[in-house]
Amino acid sequence: MLIYYILTSLTRTTFQFKKHMELALLIISFTAWVLIFLLLGMLAYTDARYYLLPNRQVAALALAASSFHIATHWQFVSPQEALTGLLTGGGFLLTLRMVANRFTKDDALGLGDVKFIGASGLLLGFPGIFLGLTLGAFIGLLHGMLMRQMSPSPKPKLATVNVPAGVGLAIGVGLVALYQFGFWWQK
Repeated sequence: MLIYYILTSLTRTTFQFKKHMELALLIISFTAWVLIFLLLGMLAYTDARYYLLPNRQVAALALAASSFHIATHWQFVSPQEALTGLLTGGGFLLTLRMVANRFTKDDALGLGDVKFIGASGLLLGFPGIFLGLTLGAFIGLLHGMLMRQMSPSPKPKLATVNVPAGVGLAIGVGLVALYQFGFWWQK
């Protein structure tokens, strides 16, 4: 009888612990999800206003993305895909920056954009980061055209408009994250 009582108590305790652990992971993942979108918004605003992507915000994005994936048991992006997304996304943009700087003899793309895409690669994984980059570049082009139209006369050439890349990239990454993960907590 004593053994039955102990086994029953342990089973109930294990079940309750598992139930509470699942709730805790859901809260952590949901908090990370909200934080990711808040950080994307903050980064877009900061880049639009100051042409700057602060390292602390980019690092917080990487931490929030890692927390989200760990709390969801890497359900959407495997650790290998996340690491590959970080390296290929950041590496691609770093290479693009080096080539553009050589041709323009100026800072064509900031290092903040490179670090931001690396952190976003951690979130979206590979190949999702390239969808985010493509969408972000297109949104950046539209943003540049809008900035050109809103500039006082005479209108500058589109190639000479200084467009903060982080705005389009943040929107592109956010849209791909919504597409890729959706409302995951309802699944």
